[in-house]
Amino acid sequence: MAQPPGDDGESLHPGLAEPRTKEDWFGYVFYDPPPRPLLPSYEVYLAMSDAERRRLNRSRNRYHSALVLAWTPAVQHFEIEIMELLAANEMAPPGARLGLLIDGPPTVGKSTLVKMIARKFEQELREDFPERFAPERLGSYVPVVYISLTDQVTPKQISLAIARYLNVPTSGTKDTIDDRVLTALTASGSQLIIFDDLHFLDCSLKEGRASNDHIKFLANHAPCTIIGTGVDLENSPLLSEGGPTGPRTRPARTRIPVPAGAGPRTQTAGRFSRQELAAFTLDSDDSILQWVGVIRSLERSLALYRHEEESLTRRHWRYLHERTDGSIAGLHALIRRSAVRAVQQGAEAITREIMDSIVLSYAHERAYSKVTELKSRQTATEAKKRDRKRPAAGGSA
Repeated sequence: MAQPPGDDGESLHPGLAEPRTKEDWFGYVFYDPPPRPLLPSYEVYLAMSDAERRRLNRSRNRYHSALVLAWTPAVQHFEIEIMELLAANEMAPPGARLGLLIDGPPTVGKSTLVKMIARKFEQELREDFPERFAPERLGSYVPVVYISLTDQVTPKQISLAIARYLNVPTSGTKDTIDDRVLTALTASGSQLIIFDDLHFLDCSLKEGRASNDHIKFLANHAPCTIIGTGVDLENSPLLSEGGPTGPRTRPARTRIPVPAGAGPRTQTAGRFSRQELAAFTLDSDDSILQWVGVIRSLERSLALYRHEEESLTRRHWRYLHERTDGSIAGLHALIRRSAVRAVQQGAEAITREIMDSIVLSYAHERAYSKVTELKSRQTATEAKKRDRKRPAAGGSA
């Protein structure tokens, strides 16, 4: 896809950062990952000068670092859900529109998923309504607003983040900024607002509850569909203001705390559906096929000279699951780094030895160590059982 008008891309950082403004988001929408390098024969590659080989390897590393994320069944499911919400909300009467919360543990791909879907949504709008994106209207039509929340975010900070995203003045009181934001969202034709990392709304604090109410306020007054992502949202006061450690318990004289999840539901719970995005499992034939399919899509993209076709898919699919705890982010990190190391070391193939040498995140390494410890105990137990069945030395067979 072409760069936005007037931007040759030469001065840009080669990678992508989290979008903070509409210009950042446009950069993400227009971004094309590095193309797969054309590889000469291996003999020609070996005969290259050091500088020539270094340049080719750098191109391969850039390409491997941007391996395309798989459009998994989970992404397809949430694409359908979000597109249906957008369609149902498009001409809805005034009032809170239906929203969606995507809940799940870290590293399962929630943030990436919503950005992929929103990017495709805007790209299709650009194809279907090119007049809305005409050069003379550049930046005035902003169908997607993407906000990544920060720790212990306040209502004013939420409005400020949206204002900065839309290039709205940020001076004045919270009410003044809120009015500007709502006016700008309408004038920009914004249809989709994404709030990433909603777990940063600490609703056990006064400001957190106010931020929760502020999102409800936006859902009421902004003609947009709101999608939120976060970790453990089901048990957060975002959806229920009860809980033994929450701010609202029974009167002190009863000394009986409200059980978790039994407290009064927030208004957010009445306006948003909640769905889970979990790590990949291997508990059924379908789940195994989905995991193997993701590995195959990544493996087929590798630009390595000696990698055995589908060796990861056929021989190492279970190891890759154990190593990454079924995390799509962990899988991408392991394959990207292994590909880079295979080039740097001259192995030209992702092998078990190379993958074993990669140190992933602390959480992934900790989970994998538990798997290996369990396997070691099981092996030791089986060995003891075999020893008991063996006849004693000198005894009868």
